[in-house]
Amino acid sequence: MIRFHILGAGGAVPTPTHNPAAYWVTVDGQSILMDPGPGALVRLVQSGQAPRGVDDIETVLFTHLHPDHCADLVPLLFALHSPVPKRTDPIKLFGPPGLASYLEKLKDIYGTWIEPRQRKLEVTEIGPGVTLPLAGGGSARPFKVDHNQDRLARFSLGYHFSDAAGHTAVFSGDTGPCAELNKAATGADLLVVECSMPDHLATAGHMTVSQVGELCARAKPAKVALTHQYPPAAALDLAALVGEFFDGPVHQAIDGSVFFVPEDKNR
Repeated sequence: MIRFHILGAGGAVPTPTHNPAAYWVTVDGQSILMDPGPGALVRLVQSGQAPRGVDDIETVLFTHLHPDHCADLVPLLFALHSPVPKRTDPIKLFGPPGLASYLEKLKDIYGTWIEPRQRKLEVTEIGPGVTLPLAGGGSARPFKVDHNQDRLARFSLGYHFSDAAGHTAVFSGDTGPCAELNKAATGADLLVVECSMPDHLATAGHMTVSQVGELCARAKPAKVALTHQYPPAAALDLAALVGEFFDGPVHQAIDGSVFFVPEDKNR
């Protein structure tokens, strides 16, 4: 089973219902913090999904290193420097090439303040062709997407999650239309895809409403959740607009939206 909890359904400009990126993805019981943008830790604890706070965080995935997707890395590491957390096994960070260098730059600023006190920090740079095995037989596979990285990371990633039963959830990350996303999304049980802007505010490296609709019409996922909505997009009925292209179920996420694969009608 895959549980996709959207802690932040917005872009870099927060609103009361759409804060910057943050996702808590659980695959067959293993939970992953993905793209911890500003306020991610607070929203995770408030969600009730991490009753032990940072001690419930084992693995962190990054799609890219823009601030709205990674700003809470420093608060996470600073919290782990405190004597309060008790967990002692490694905390694992995965992300695109450039992640290790980014950590070194942060250490130049914060020094030992961001060194976990009890836990070893394991940093692994990944890219297309890598499969991350998850507990219980599931996996996470990164794929390259079209979102410009000109300073900290060499490229941006999306992720394809599978559970042991073969159910799939695909996360686009930040991207413009691209062949890699088309391929990953095709036939997915759940597609969590950015829908950043209305068409008249099209921005390179991001998806507009019609681009998301065209992607869904081609890829035919079983269910779609729209995320990374900037305020002009969040103010629209995005599900209806995407529905003009695609006749499957489309959900406009807000902070706190949760999606299950497979769907349990009793939830």
